[in-house]
Amino acid sequence: MTSDLVLVMSKMSLGEWYDGLSEEAKRILSRYASHVDESKGAQWSLLEMAKHANLDENHKFAITLATQALTIGGDALLHFLANEEMITATAEINRNDEAKWYCEQGLKMVPIVIESFKAHHGGTLPDYIGCRNRLIDIIVGLEGDYDRAESLMMEFVALGLLDETEAEYRIRSLKIHRLQRTFDSVYSVRFVKD
Repeated sequence: MTSDLVLVMSKMSLGEWYDGLSEEAKRILSRYASHVDESKGAQWSLLEMAKHANLDENHKFAITLATQALTIGGDALLHFLANEEMITATAEINRNDEAKWYCEQGLKMVPIVIESFKAHHGGTLPDYIGCRNRLIDIIVGLEGDYDRAESLMMEFVALGLLDETEAEYRIRSLKIHRLQRTFDSVYSVRFVKD
């Protein structure tokens, strides 16, 4: 944003939200605001700032921005992308229950946004999709629920988030990971003599 931040926020109907921010938050916002084009609108601007905040590992501020972006009605794709930023931010600060919830919300949006999401990425799916990748991270890494992870792979295929070949590869990887985890737990047991 090249113009006066207060004026820009007012033009995008974010004046009241901006006025409610602390002075420190306003200072941080001005740093991220320089990365966006205010002509694209409030939701897009907030989304871009949230993305930059996540890249800068300022995840708590990314949550502030993405939360505001989610409250603005409008384009389903922008809502999905804001949800993706919430997934990244909450997972990175170990608010994993929230991250899982946002993943599940993202999966519910996929049937509506899949084609526009692909178009947004040049006609293909990106390697990283938060609602897909982070959900598996949580289900396997934190909950150890390999059966649920395998069924999710098939759900991802049905939603168009993964092709069958990739799903089969990932399922094999999950089975190998499960065996490794089992062996690690067997060999980490220590016997204590009385």
